Amino acid sequence: MSPELIKHVAMAWVLGTAMCIAPAAADDRAGDSRRGAEVYRRYCTTCHGERGDGTGEFAAYTTPKPRDFREGTFKWRSTASGSLPLVSDLERTIRDGVYWTAMPSFYPLRERARRDVIAYIQTFSPRWKSDAPGAPLQIAHEPAHTPESVTKGRAVYEKQNCAQCHGDRGTGEGPAAKTPTDDWGNTILPFDLTKGHMKGGTSGADLYRVFMTGLNGTPMPSFVESIAPDEAWISCTTSRVCPAVKPVRLKR
Repeated sequence: MSPELIKHVAMAWVLGTAMCIAPAAADDRAGDSRRGAEVYRRYCTTCHGERGDGTGEFAAYTTPKPRDFREGTFKWRSTASGSLPLVSDLERTIRDGVYWTAMPSFYPLRERARRDVIAYIQTFSPRWKSDAPGAPLQIAHEPAHTPESVTKGRAVYEKQNCAQCHGDRGTGEGPAAKTPTDDWGNTILPFDLTKGHMKGGTSGADLYRVFMTGLNGTPMPSFVESIAPDEAWISCTTSRVCPAVKPVRLKR
């Protein structure tokens, strides 16, 4: 191979490597709130409102209500109860949407646009200036789904009194199902666990995350201090507690 050809091959390799590295480096860059304001106006104001207060023109027709960003309170997080979410948590919600709700998937939006609109959403609450997101929950390996784990999970479900809201069969029709409200006074119904597709994701890890971090702004608490990780996995992978629930795999 001639020296000239070697030089051209080396240059092509460097350029190719740079093209592969660039997207990863972009992941680490913060979004631009000025660009994000335009993304927000285009896609978010109809539900979340111009001021981020959850009172857009379609808000009256949606259940649950759109999130009020001014409190800095978010349901779908990998961080501890009461803490701010990671940017990656917010990006996952924007990218995947929230199943069974009016929050759609914005998967077609480019990553930069998602990061930009997150930066703009962060301007609505002073918490993003005074607080930092907590450390993400460490999720252990998911155990096998067996008849024995279903039996043990049922025991945890009963011990933690999950049926009070979600019902004995997990259908969301427990004795207290009609009374819960969120932090803004809106009625919020316990989830029907037999639907098979959870709001925050389809995997066991997604359900485990909700179980252990809770849903900020709602009556759904965190069980991280009352249940050992292995017990939480047993409960999550069985209800699923109701045998009718099957994991759903989405295809893009």
